Amino acid sequence: MTSSVTNPVKAFAPIALGLAIAAMGIYVANAGDAPGAAVIGFLLMLAAVLIGVRTARNRLPIWARSAAVAVGVPIAACAAFLIHAATIEAPLFAQPADVPSASPSSPLPQWAAAVDRARLTVRAAIMDQNLPGVSIAVGVGGGIVWAEGFGWRDVVSHTPVTPETRFNIGTAAPVVTAAVGSIGMTHTGTDSATEWSPDHIGEPEEDFPGFTAVHDLILRPIGVSAPRQPLPGDRATFYVPTTFWRDFTTDPRAGRRLMSMRDLACCAGGMAFYSTPSDLVRFAMATKADSVNGELAGGSVMSLMTRRDNGIVVAVASNVAHANTAALALKVADVFAEQK
Repeated sequence: MTSSVTNPVKAFAPIALGLAIAAMGIYVANAGDAPGAAVIGFLLMLAAVLIGVRTARNRLPIWARSAAVAVGVPIAACAAFLIHAATIEAPLFAQPADVPSASPSSPLPQWAAAVDRARLTVRAAIMDQNLPGVSIAVGVGGGIVWAEGFGWRDVVSHTPVTPETRFNIGTAAPVVTAAVGSIGMTHTGTDSATEWSPDHIGEPEEDFPGFTAVHDLILRPIGVSAPRQPLPGDRATFYVPTTFWRDFTTDPRAGRRLMSMRDLACCAGGMAFYSTPSDLVRFAMATKADSVNGELAGGSVMSLMTRRDNGIVVAVASNVAHANTAALALKVADVFAEQK
């Protein structure tokens, strides 16, 4: 009696273990932007395949076992990578109303209608381009009438963008640098690139991917290591568009990965030049600056638009390369021009 009960249990246990490991592989591969998620997911699903073959080994001829492993390995690999790729390509926000926003104060009554329309425009752009975060400021007649942050400055920790969030403005830095001290731009300046990329992403000293994966996928979830935190000092985490089957693309809707440190250090001396849209608007109003766009990793991350015909200045910044910040700045400027 004991033997007849034990044998089914022994047979079922490896099957249950294999199914559990396969499910864990799917979960890990579906773990968003976590480093190495697809690789760890593949290894877990591969382990499930091997356990399944081992369970059935007494009932399968050698050629069938070998065929099962040979077929199961590429299927597990494809499943892990396709699941993870589909996850990072999925919209960050399900609906425009789901995009979080933060503003220090309510707009003046005379601009309330324009701000409401501009918010819809910004949220629509975030949904259309699948942008992680956007910050915007509008100046009219010499003063800032609206400043607001939308989305996340860090995708993993879901830390929201605020008007004080600092964005790297890339190639626009030389235009702004000379005016920092004289205008008193308190949220504009330079940091070392390592302060924006503590893990030295894309550099030789970056941790081995396997170590990073173990740290982020095992040690952090079980509480051994501290949870992922956003960059200190209101710094935005920067991303570039990417997919698993294309190393680089110019469409943020294709997915994203962390921007390499060399892309952040675009200025002399390996320093990253940062600012906020509010500071950029103050700069443009004080210096009568022309419109300018800033690029990182070959794509736009910031646009400053000055409309001298009606005294409107709009600054837009995002934390992913190839965001169409210029088009968004133009649309917002038109909204305020109609209200004025």
